[in-house]
Amino acid sequence: MSNEPQMFRINPENRASEKISEVEFSRLGLQERRDIQEWIAANPGILGEDLLIVSKEFSGFDRINERLDLLAVDQDGKLVVIELKRDDTGADAHWQAIKYASYLRHATADKIVAMLANHERVPHDEAITRLLQHLEADDLNDLNHGQRIILASHRFAPQVTSAVLWLNEKVPDDNLITCVQLIPYHDQQQDALYVQASTIIPLPGADVYTVRIGDSPQDDGQSGDRSYGENLARAFAESRNHETTPFLQRVGSLSIDGLPDEIKPNKKSKWAGKGGADTRYYHLWYSSPPWANWGMSYRINLYSQGEAGLWRAEVGFRHHRSDVASNLIGVNLHADQTVDDDGITVDLGSDTLNDSFGDRIAETMRNFIQEITPVVNDLENQDDGTD
Repeated sequence: MSNEPQMFRINPENRASEKISEVEFSRLGLQERRDIQEWIAANPGILGEDLLIVSKEFSGFDRINERLDLLAVDQDGKLVVIELKRDDTGADAHWQAIKYASYLRHATADKIVAMLANHERVPHDEAITRLLQHLEADDLNDLNHGQRIILASHRFAPQVTSAVLWLNEKVPDDNLITCVQLIPYHDQQQDALYVQASTIIPLPGADVYTVRIGDSPQDDGQSGDRSYGENLARAFAESRNHETTPFLQRVGSLSIDGLPDEIKPNKKSKWAGKGGADTRYYHLWYSSPPWANWGMSYRINLYSQGEAGLWRAEVGFRHHRSDVASNLIGVNLHADQTVDDDGITVDLGSDTLNDSFGDRIAETMRNFIQEITPVVNDLENQDDGTD
């Protein structure tokens, strides 16, 4: 039994099937750069995901004279090196792409904006807008927080696939390298060219095809039918589209608007994360130690209060350091604040998610930042031996 992809033409009149032949790109006179690269640059969805192409044939590296085929940004803000081969990868296509990814690991947001502006021939501000829309974010702080690789070719040498599988095993929470097979078919009767695009690495898990009973009485009966990646994608989509996301994004922006740069948080959630059936969360923090999203950050937990439509917001600062706790003793942020060994919280309530409620949350968060960040900064400076 053949496991190779096949394509058939169905005659609508007599419903007869006829196999369409797989061919070589080279046999049809198609080129890697002139043809395949242009198809993907115009429609990156060919590679199976939502990508924003920011550069084509980029060669702006210092000290070397090399050129990568396409550079993109995925929806999580990672840079994606796209390496194209026509009919065969050869033995070292992965190594070539790894080099490019390593060269780009320190690329700044400004550099990436400049690449996109040059690629699309648009003003700098318009390039920023395009990136923000693609990332569904308020800023570019998460841009290039990591790098990925996509290899696309008609065939893959075993040296390449073996190395890719091994490398991906070393980063189990991520897919460092994706391999997309592009198979050309020529329909001689219609004189038409078709290209079938299939992701061959990472392979879909067996759970994609398995039906099982849900894990809990609360299960919707569907999550067991999906793979981990599909469930994760669904959760992200639900968070991005939930009504609390624009509300909390506005609150986060209001909280830091006009603050001095030395205390303004430069990291924040992209959307309202899901903490439970009726709970959404949103965090603000800094890229420098000891701050971290789940280790030390400012947090808003938003609770839906049942069928009455009431909302409760828990505005807080959470940490994991005893020296921070001891230095926050006596800090008075709000009449209704609650202080424990892990931080400070204030509860606020409202009948609806309106601007007035958002303003109250933002004002409370702003007070947290103005009072607490200097304390943490001072402690960190002491630990570093600086004044």
